[in-house]
Amino acid sequence: MNKRIPEASALRGFFQEQWEYLQQLLEQRQLTKLQQQSEEKEISSAVETIVGGTDSRLRAIGNYQKRLRKSARELLDYIEGLVADVPPAVRMSQAAYSADSLVNSLFLSAQEMHRLFSLSQPIQEFFKISENLHNQEVFALLFLTRTEKNILGAEIRGEMILKDVQQTSVSFTNHQLIAPQATEESLRRALKETLFESVIRHLKQEITRLRYRQMDEEIVSGVQDPQLSINNPEVYIEILAEQLSLPQKLIKLQDNLLRVSKMGI
Repeated sequence: MNKRIPEASALRGFFQEQWEYLQQLLEQRQLTKLQQQSEEKEISSAVETIVGGTDSRLRAIGNYQKRLRKSARELLDYIEGLVADVPPAVRMSQAAYSADSLVNSLFLSAQEMHRLFSLSQPIQEFFKISENLHNQEVFALLFLTRTEKNILGAEIRGEMILKDVQQTSVSFTNHQLIAPQATEESLRRALKETLFESVIRHLKQEITRLRYRQMDEEIVSGVQDPQLSINNPEVYIEILAEQLSLPQKLIKLQDNLLRVSKMGI
C-alpha cells in the first residue's frame, strides 16, 4: 500500500506536467494565430492604401490583393528595418543646447530652438489634446534644410593665425516639427507611416511619368496597343508590383558625418 502511494503521486505529477505543457502549446498556437491574423490584416490594409493612393481602378481586377501582397510585405519589412536603424531620440532643451554639440549645431541660438517648439502648430495641437495636457515632454520628427557654402576665413594652426583659409560654412534653416507623439515608440510608428505614404506618392508620380512618356512614344510611332498601355489596369498593376518589390530603390537611409564647430564651420 505504501509503495503505491509514491507511484500514484509520481503519476499525478507526470500528468500535471503534460497538462501544463499542452496548455502552453495551445496558448502559443493561439498567440501565433493572432499574430498571423494581425499581419494579414496589416498587409491587406497596406495594399488598399497603395491602390487608393495610386490608381483605384485596380480594384476592378479580381485578385489585386493577392498580386500586390508579396511586394507590399517587402516594402513594409524594408521600412521596418530602416526605422529600427534610426538613432535614439535626441533631447532638446536649454541644457542640451549648452552641452550637446549636435543640438548646438542645429540652431543659431537657444532662443531660436525655443521659438521652434513654442510656435510650432503641430506641437500646439498636440498639447490641446486632453490626455497630453500634463505631459512634460513631446517626441517629434525634426525636418530642416542644410546649406553648405565655401568661404574664406581665419584658422589657428599652432601659434599662428592664418587668414583667407578655404573653409566650408554649414547652416540649418527651415526647421519643422512633424508628427508629435507622447512616446518615442509611437513616434517611430508615425515615421513608418510617413515613409510608407511618401513611397506611395512617389510611385504615383513615377508611374504617371511613365504613362506620359509612353503616350509621347505612341504619338511619334503612330502605333497604339491597348494591351501594352499603362492605362490598362493589368499593365499598371504589373508595373506597380515590380516597383514595390524594389524598396531599396524607392527609399533609403543615408548617414552623413559632419564635424561642425560652434561657429558653423
